[in-house]
Amino acid sequence: MSTVLIVAQVFAFFAFILYTLSFQFKKRGNVLKTQIFANIFYTLEYIMLDAYAGVNNSLFGITRSVLFYIFDKQKKKCPPYVAVIFLTLVVIFGFISYTDIYSILPVIISIIFFVALYTEDMKLYRKVAVIASILWIIYNIAVHAYVSVFDYTIELISSLVAIYRFDIKREREKKKDKEKFKKLK
Repeated sequence: MSTVLIVAQVFAFFAFILYTLSFQFKKRGNVLKTQIFANIFYTLEYIMLDAYAGVNNSLFGITRSVLFYIFDKQKKKCPPYVAVIFLTLVVIFGFISYTDIYSILPVIISIIFFVALYTEDMKLYRKVAVIASILWIIYNIAVHAYVSVFDYTIELISSLVAIYRFDIKREREKKKDKEKFKKLK
């Protein structure tokens, strides 16, 4: 294994730690901040692997997270024209970096993540994270990003745990509380 490949895997490991951790935050601002740094490491990994579709996706991931973080801090919703510009750029850069069928996957991932964050629905975001993790596993196998295959498998599990903690378990608790309240009446 070459030094470049080893360094790329180290960057992937740091990205993995941060990205996996991000799904365990309840507040969107904390998720976004952590994912900014995770995407910086993913960008470095994909640069070292000459996987430019992955580079583009990671750069758009940084931009996406920064945009939403800024709008959240200002207590504003991201304007539709910004969404259109962003998504158009994702498609254009996806076209430019197209090398094979696998290079389409990061474009799809970037689009679905943007739409999920745009809706401000964290339940939807967590579900999208499951789909994206599966697509990333396929892409990373294709570009020999070995640590990232492991990373996204763990992120898939982390996303499923977050869905259970924040969505399924909470719904069950709310339902139980409603039943208890009805019995008190």
